Amino acid sequence: MRDATHACFPPEESLFLRFQPVFTAQGRVHEYAVADSFMPWRAVDLAPQRARLRAAAAFASRPDAPIDLSFDHALTAPGDADLAQRLCTDLDLGLSREQLCFGAAARRDRTHLAARRLTFQLPLILRLMPQAQAVASYAEFRPGLRAQLLPATCGGQPVACGELCATGLVLKIPRGLGADRGLQRRFNALMACLADTHLQVVADDIADIHDFVWLRSHPGLLFRGATLSAPLSAQCLAVWLAADGAAWRSFNACVSP
Repeated sequence: MRDATHACFPPEESLFLRFQPVFTAQGRVHEYAVADSFMPWRAVDLAPQRARLRAAAAFASRPDAPIDLSFDHALTAPGDADLAQRLCTDLDLGLSREQLCFGAAARRDRTHLAARRLTFQLPLILRLMPQAQAVASYAEFRPGLRAQLLPATCGGQPVACGELCATGLVLKIPRGLGADRGLQRRFNALMACLADTHLQVVADDIADIHDFVWLRSHPGLLFRGATLSAPLSAQCLAVWLAADGAAWRSFNACVSP
C-alpha cells in the first residue's frame, strides 16, 4: 500500500498532506477537506499552495477510490478582475470541458479531476454572493464562500478558465455555541438571512460535541471539526480507502455526546 500511495504524487508534496472528513448530520462522509499544511504558506509565494492542491487532486483522482474534495484559498482580486482567471493563475489550474487540469500545460502527465468534485473555500466575494455584505456582519462566525470552477461559454465559445459559481457558505463555530443563547440567536438570524439563497452551509471548526448536537437541529448542514474527526494523513486515508473503495461515503462518525 505504501508504494501505491506514493505513486500518486511525489513524496515531497505528500509529506504533510492531510484530509479531514466533512460529515452530514447522519455522520456520513460528504467530502474530504484538504487540511492546512503544518508549513505556513505566504501569499507572495504560492508554490507550496499549488503543490498541495496538485498532490491532493492526484490522490482524489485515483481510479480505485475517487473522492470529493474541498480546498481553502485566500483569493484576492481587484473589483473588475476575472475571478476564475485569477484563481487559475494563483493555483496553476486549467479547465478543459468539465475537467480541471493541474500543473503546467506543457506537462503530458497533468492530473485531471472532474470540476464538480472540487469545491474551493474562499473569502466572501460580493460578485459571487449578493448577500455577502450582510453575511459579513456576523463576524463571530468568520463566514467564507464555497464555490466551484465550472465550464462557461461566451458567444457560443468556451471561456478559457470557466466561471466561479457560489455553491455554499462555510461558518466557523465558536466553542460553546450549544450553551450560549446569544450566539444561538445570532446563528439562527444568519441562517434566516441565508434561507432564500439555497446555499449549502458547512459548520466548521466544531471543537465541542455539545455544539454539534445543537447544530444538528438545523436541517441540511454539513459538519467538520476535531470533535468529529482529526485530519488524516494521505497514507492513513489511502489504507482505509483501499479497504472500502467506492464505499467511502458509508463511513459513519460517532455523533453522540
